[in-house]
Amino acid sequence: MGETGAPRRGARRHPVAWMLWIASASAVALLTRNPWYLLLLGGVAWAVRWRLKGERPSRGTLALLLSLLAFPALLNLAFSRVGDTVLLRLPLRWIGGPYTLEALLFGLSAGVQIASLLTVMSVFGSAITAPDLLRRTPPGLYPVGVSASIGLTFAPQARKAFAAIREAQEVRGYQPRGWRDLPALVTPLVILSLESALGLAEGMVARGWGRDGLAGWRRWLVGAGWLGLAAGVSLWAVDPGLAGLALALVVLGVLALWATLRNEAGGTRYRPEAWHRGDTIVAGLAIGVAVTFLFLAFAAPTWLTYYPYPRAAWPPFQPALGAAIALLGAPVLVGDG
Repeated sequence: MGETGAPRRGARRHPVAWMLWIASASAVALLTRNPWYLLLLGGVAWAVRWRLKGERPSRGTLALLLSLLAFPALLNLAFSRVGDTVLLRLPLRWIGGPYTLEALLFGLSAGVQIASLLTVMSVFGSAITAPDLLRRTPPGLYPVGVSASIGLTFAPQARKAFAAIREAQEVRGYQPRGWRDLPALVTPLVILSLESALGLAEGMVARGWGRDGLAGWRRWLVGAGWLGLAAGVSLWAVDPGLAGLALALVVLGVLALWATLRNEAGGTRYRPEAWHRGDTIVAGLAIGVAVTFLFLAFAAPTWLTYYPYPRAAWPPFQPALGAAIALLGAPVLVGDG
């Protein structure tokens, strides 16, 4: 059970500041494979979420994180036969061969990366709402914004509907029977969730979010913009020597998208969101951490990677990088003002 009460510190943070924080933390989780940095990032993200929601981690969440750590480690141990440190050797045809410590550590590092990224995404679900995203959706992408808002609200509505169905069953004296309860549970759960999502969509359409998509030359221009963006990224990935041409394609694609999607009338905003000094601190630190790790990913990638093959060794740890990740804990300390 969580502790409830007054809004927690950072709960009124500007949505843009939260988006920058989440983008920075996600970039760190994706750019590094070092378990020390990933564990530190996961701990920081968990502290931010705890401070934001005021809820202790549930047993289900802890079990999910432990399973994310164990499954990749055991999977890589079972199917990888590389490494010098042999833990077990079976003289069988199909499952025999050496089981190495290096394979276990490599799989475990993958599990730590997945778990840390999932923890960052849990902050996203707690700090950012569907209206926050819709207010920043380009006018040309209103239909996409409607669909995205329905998807974002489906899971929370399904969780609430599940609790309501269970409570109604207990009031009627219904005794759980395990897997045989699925038909009586899934059918009303899906119906209630879809009704809630449909009600949300109808309300958004009534408020002007259901306008038609792009038409005519704008549709062709936005298609050319997405094509240029994808071509530039693909060209850079295939041949880094053509980085100049790839950057030109990306810039042209972004300009085409910007010119097309902004050339539509937007809606009005009720109760403008205020930007405070704490938002500047959180956003500035997040941008600085993201730039630091992006620079190291190109200039010194060995600082961020961990490769236990061919012989296992302790992952390196740079105190400066650890301090940079700790700066992402600013929402825990910085107030709303």
